Amino acid sequence: MEKSAGGPPQDGDSSTDDTDRPAADARQSPPALLETLAARVPEPTVVVGPDLDIVVANDRLTDLVGLSPSVLVGEPVTWLFPSLSQTAIEENCRAETGEYLRSPRDGADGDGWVELAFDEHRWDDRTYYVGVAHDVTDRHEREQMLEQYERIVETIEDGVYTLDEAFTIQTVNSAVESMTGHAAEDLVGESAMVLADESTLEEAARLAEEMQFGDREVGTLTTELTTADGGTLPVETRFTTYDLDDGRFRQVGVVRDISERRRLERTLAALHDATRYLLRAETKSEVAEHIVATATDVLDLPEASMFLFHPGENVLKQTAVSGHDGEHATTRPVTPDSGLIWDTFVDNEQVSFGPDSDLELGGGLTGTELTGIALPLDDHGVFLVRTDGEVDSRVREMIELLAASAQAALARVDRELTLRQRESERRSQNRELRQLKEVNAIIRRIDRVLVEAETVEAIEQAVCDQLAASELFSLAWIGRQDGGELSPRSWAGDSARYLDSIDRSVHAEGGPPSVRTSQAERMTVVPAIGDSLRDGAWRTAAISRNYQSVISVPLQYDEFVYGVLTVYSDRSDAFGEMFQSVFAELGESIANAIRDVESRQREAADTVLELDLSLGATDTLLVQLADALDTTVTCDGAVPHEGEATRLFIEVEGDPDADVAETIASIVSVESVTDLSVDDDVDRYELIVDGPTVAGTLTELAANLSSLTATARGIEVTLHLTTDVDVREFVERLQRRYPETQLVARREQTVPHRTHDGIRAALEERLTDRQLEVLQTSYLSGFFDWPRKSTGQDVADMLDVSQPTVNRHLRVSERKLIELLFDDV
Repeated sequence: MEKSAGGPPQDGDSSTDDTDRPAADARQSPPALLETLAARVPEPTVVVGPDLDIVVANDRLTDLVGLSPSVLVGEPVTWLFPSLSQTAIEENCRAETGEYLRSPRDGADGDGWVELAFDEHRWDDRTYYVGVAHDVTDRHEREQMLEQYERIVETIEDGVYTLDEAFTIQTVNSAVESMTGHAAEDLVGESAMVLADESTLEEAARLAEEMQFGDREVGTLTTELTTADGGTLPVETRFTTYDLDDGRFRQVGVVRDISERRRLERTLAALHDATRYLLRAETKSEVAEHIVATATDVLDLPEASMFLFHPGENVLKQTAVSGHDGEHATTRPVTPDSGLIWDTFVDNEQVSFGPDSDLELGGGLTGTELTGIALPLDDHGVFLVRTDGEVDSRVREMIELLAASAQAALARVDRELTLRQRESERRSQNRELRQLKEVNAIIRRIDRVLVEAETVEAIEQAVCDQLAASELFSLAWIGRQDGGELSPRSWAGDSARYLDSIDRSVHAEGGPPSVRTSQAERMTVVPAIGDSLRDGAWRTAAISRNYQSVISVPLQYDEFVYGVLTVYSDRSDAFGEMFQSVFAELGESIANAIRDVESRQREAADTVLELDLSLGATDTLLVQLADALDTTVTCDGAVPHEGEATRLFIEVEGDPDADVAETIASIVSVESVTDLSVDDDVDRYELIVDGPTVAGTLTELAANLSSLTATARGIEVTLHLTTDVDVREFVERLQRRYPETQLVARREQTVPHRTHDGIRAALEERLTDRQLEVLQTSYLSGFFDWPRKSTGQDVADMLDVSQPTVNRHLRVSERKLIELLFDDV
């Protein structure tokens, strides 16, 4: 708007009254007039010239900016108000009333903001602009803050809304539009019922009422919003109320999409269920299979597998795999330093891998085939998952949580397995101790029988009776080889007819345990007869009688077998290591008892069997000696020595060219040799021999040696047996050690009458082992001959004892022998 005026009034012209002021103003110069006008304006006012220099600044303006007119006048107005320009001022002069230019301001009192409205005035063809300013610093700051809030509201992912007290939608941000699929213009002005159901709004109204009464500050609701496509969206909203000036109130709230949270909750619930299942898993395989299935089914991973460590083999083996139809299943173990899986295990550090890693994973897998994560499971193994690309932190956290659950479950299984093993061992030990106590009682009863029995038959039957009487055993029997089969000699227990139903031929392969023991002369144990049921008819016959396990031991003493003891039980695994040891010793004890009884029977018999035997035993000591001396060697007797050694007394005929003692000593098995010769007719020697000898073997077989002569061709033996001895069995026993043994002659001989038990047997019962050894050695060395062939010192040297000790043992032995002869007279 242009305005023209006359000359401005002069300052200090007091003659002019108010009615004449316009005329006076017209008489003033333009700057003076503008200064007068500016001074009269109650608002901060500035007058600028055509070049935008400040011409006039009233007192209100100087107060606003804190600068004096002398400082302001002449300065460009843009120095004070930087946003102003010539064009902007001219356009504002032409604009409608109420439009303003906003600009920051500089000043001594600090920065601020103003709004200016300009009018254009012309004097003397010059244009002046009069601007009236309003300080809007506070309003500008509020508007700026509000703008920031609006930007925040529009940029945050959560939805922001306002409702009036009638739940009419007032505003929504773009996030609400994205969540619901509704445009803002379709929502504003509508009832919130378009998004939430009635029950949700009722609960919101209740919470809003509590806020109005001051009972709460913020309300929280979890509900579902109806989307534009008719679906639902789980959300959580937090809102509060604020009052308006007219007494009404509004609600402002934030709504958050909790779909991911719901999925996370479901995942966590599934993981929780998986963890609860792991508490029931009893084996590491169960744990592994459940973990990999959870990884693919719950975490939606394409593939997962678990490699468990096998300490005994020092390898990792893939125990379970899930997903992709087991595409990357492998049976190859992961060995030390074979790749990433092993490194993850030993370094105990999580490793991510992918196609670019080009790493050997181990077990035949390479990093070029898989992308995923390898997670160590402490000392249990490695959990391997395939991810098909990078995974976000939440999925990785779930994978790590699953691995931690697997590690804890595997550790628990280990602990429980150890506890179960210890408990099982404890129960087994207690059971074995109870059984051992019972078996020891049985053995003690059997030992009494072995000592008291007078016949072999009594020993065999008593052993079977004692064993079968125990609840531990069902059937016990003893058999000996007879005519190509194992013939039962005694038995006791349930279903003894079982023996008639099985093949006892000793020539058949794969027979029952008793036959196999007889064939191999070693223990046979079958812990579970029901296993491999079709391997022999004896198994089905045993199972039908509820026999579950069996043990068979040879009745063997010094390599000679006197039969086979077989015991059945109605329990599987009834004959463990402890029982096997007990029965092995029992077999030896029975064999020794049978040997002693047969020996006593032989000594007590009036009639004996006399056998002539020929042994082609060219590798025996006496044959080697006869060959080396080129003469005949006769054995006068054998006395058991320490350990496996035997004391032999021999005579060497003729006058051999070689040094006899030196030749004997050169034989490896001879430990020592003593010359007992007292005349030139016969050379007599005492030998300590390590290992078996023919004379010692015959003594062990309860034979009474009559004569034994060795030449370079072999040995000729004459011996006596009791009449109840099975000659064929005796010869077969001897042939097991000396295969070229032949029976030359057999005949019965009558011997002088002896006491009931036999003098020798009675004497052996009265003498100690040492006394008997001293007596036998003295007799066989010629101590009792006249003239004596050896002295007391000689005998002492043989036995490595002092002469007084020999004399004492001989005096005691002689007294006991005389007592045996005359006590009953």
